[in-house]
Amino acid sequence: MTALVALLAAILVGSADFLLGVAARDSNPFSVPLISQTCGLLTLVISVIVVDNSGVLFEDMAWGAAAGTVSAAGYIVFLAAIRLGQMSLVAPIAAATGAIIPAIYDLVFSQTPNISTSIGIVIAITAIIFVSLQEPEVSEKSFQATLLALTSGCLFGVFFLSLSFTSTDAGIWPLVASRVVSIPLLIVVNLFATRGIHFSRSALKGTAIAGTIEMIASVLILWALRRGPVAVAGVFGSLYPTSTILLAWFILGERLRNIQKFGVVLALAAIAITAL
Repeated sequence: MTALVALLAAILVGSADFLLGVAARDSNPFSVPLISQTCGLLTLVISVIVVDNSGVLFEDMAWGAAAGTVSAAGYIVFLAAIRLGQMSLVAPIAAATGAIIPAIYDLVFSQTPNISTSIGIVIAITAIIFVSLQEPEVSEKSFQATLLALTSGCLFGVFFLSLSFTSTDAGIWPLVASRVVSIPLLIVVNLFATRGIHFSRSALKGTAIAGTIEMIASVLILWALRRGPVAVAGVFGSLYPTSTILLAWFILGERLRNIQKFGVVLALAAIAITAL
């Protein structure tokens, strides 16, 4: 059940990332996650009312706040990477990196090292190398996008770990703490880094839908992280490039070199193998 719930969350996140990536090409990447997270607040309020929260501890809220901080930073970096490179390249790099973080945590702190986890990590690193290979004339831009994708993946991995440390009795309140921190943080970043919120009105509908979808996915991944192995939930939750890549191919017509396609397949395989 953990894997299935995390996989459903991944499909939703991948779809939301596609919508946010499209919005980020016409708007500032600092502003897009702010609008998105604000639009997802209604879903969060409903979730708090519906889901039981019999015992919220300070530690739960602290980990939720930490998750909000790294997720806000992660989305800014992720969308900046999409502005420089193709979605179908950035998404698998970020996902493979994000899957490695909880996998390494389980590998280090579990009593017996998992062979499949070790193999998955090696394949993920290989996949990142293949996916990053582009034509020489765009190598500098590709290099910057790759670095940003790797950075966002690390932040998303820490996001998974932070939520996994919260207790089941806390219900959805860690996500509330996450938004209480991330939204003001994004407002400050927009005001000081870009001198205000720069967002295209034409992207509002897609961004609002993405914000709602992303919040539903957050609730699902929180459930999965609490009830199953962190590696399984984190790895299956990192399968989101599947829907992102498919949408980018069919709607935007993005094309990859054969070696990059092989890298994408390796990245998805690494995520699946790591969860075995």
